[in-house]
Amino acid sequence: MFDREWRLKKQGLRRAPALVLGFFAFGLILCWLIFTHSFAAYFARVAPDWALWLDARQATALYSIADAQINPDARPDAPQAPRHPQKKIEELRKQAELALLADPLSGKNYRLLGQLAELQGSRKLAASAMVAAARHSLHEGYAAFWLMTRALENKNFPSSAYYADVLLRSGTVLPDYVMPPLARMLESKGAGEQEVVKLLAQNPPWRPVFFGLIYNNLSDASVPLKLLMDLRETAAPANVKELNAYQWFLINKRFVELAYYVWLQFLPPEDLEHAGFLFNGDFEKKPSGSPFDWQVPPVANVTVDFVAKSEKDADRALLVGFSSGRAEFPGISQITMLTPGRYKLKGSYKSDLDGPRGVMWMVSCADNKILGQSRHITGLTEDWAQFEFAFSVPEKGCPVQSLRLGLAARSPSEELLSGEIWFDKLSIASD
Repeated sequence: MFDREWRLKKQGLRRAPALVLGFFAFGLILCWLIFTHSFAAYFARVAPDWALWLDARQATALYSIADAQINPDARPDAPQAPRHPQKKIEELRKQAELALLADPLSGKNYRLLGQLAELQGSRKLAASAMVAAARHSLHEGYAAFWLMTRALENKNFPSSAYYADVLLRSGTVLPDYVMPPLARMLESKGAGEQEVVKLLAQNPPWRPVFFGLIYNNLSDASVPLKLLMDLRETAAPANVKELNAYQWFLINKRFVELAYYVWLQFLPPEDLEHAGFLFNGDFEKKPSGSPFDWQVPPVANVTVDFVAKSEKDADRALLVGFSSGRAEFPGISQITMLTPGRYKLKGSYKSDLDGPRGVMWMVSCADNKILGQSRHITGLTEDWAQFEFAFSVPEKGCPVQSLRLGLAARSPSEELLSGEIWFDKLSIASD
């Protein structure tokens, strides 16, 4: 009995080193696997070649190496990738396929395969891969941009509009890259223009960006008018800010007559009834920001407001207040579109100004040629007083005019002004 127990102990002691070695080897293998996978994942982005040395199937490293050779410039509209021999492209394709096998849910791997398929001349395979990339991740901007532009080439306007919306909502590419395709859709008219209308009718979050950028991407400045008129029939018609942006774009491009036509087209009926030679001459409404309404630039030492005349009189008037000292007043102005002929401007004012020359009204052509001006207005008036002056618009060279209230100063010393002045009931009539 004793001998048997001793023999079993002896056998156990002999096996112990083997077990220890076995556990040690297993621990080494486990540590190596943890080391290689952890460090491979770390090096995949900073040093992908090292990552592949540690793990030949590291998905991120495989993708990074292939992508760097195909896409040295990350912009979606960047020039084509450097030319590689077909043998090299095939090698990169196999590398991208390995990356996809290791990470089958990654949209970027599908996108890379799509690019490589296009370089190999297979547009059909490229399109399938790009669609898969966009389906796996709507933040895969290159794929969405590729699909948008190819759909536009094929006149598949609904698909092109869909991917334009995806890009603008996701923010994966700058809006500047999406505007040219949308501009082409607008200029194609018909189905293309209607797809843009459908997008904007949903009032997407990128709509303000669209109206801020689209005009400079159009070759025909009149195209947005059709868009704005179509939007008027939807649940999201163009707002005042969007309409003003188009009018100012036309003004800056010197299409003043078209801008004036656009302004009239979108005026509310109650305002259209009073849109004569001068708009909002009674100052009842706050300026809308249109070039054909009052322009009131902000000034540090001058206050300008459209306010009630008094607690008893709810009628509004223009109030201009000057702080003590030298006035830096760029003026209050409005663009007019008077035909050639003789006119008379009339108005009323109430003054409590202290200054050598005060202010005056002036009508001039776009080239600053003065057509007529009022006397300078300053001093104290107990009650409302009247002023008027006549002017003529010449037959040629002055299709656009500007009415402006400014300082009557002829020198810096005459710009010293304080107090306030009211204006109301301004009108222009044929003389």
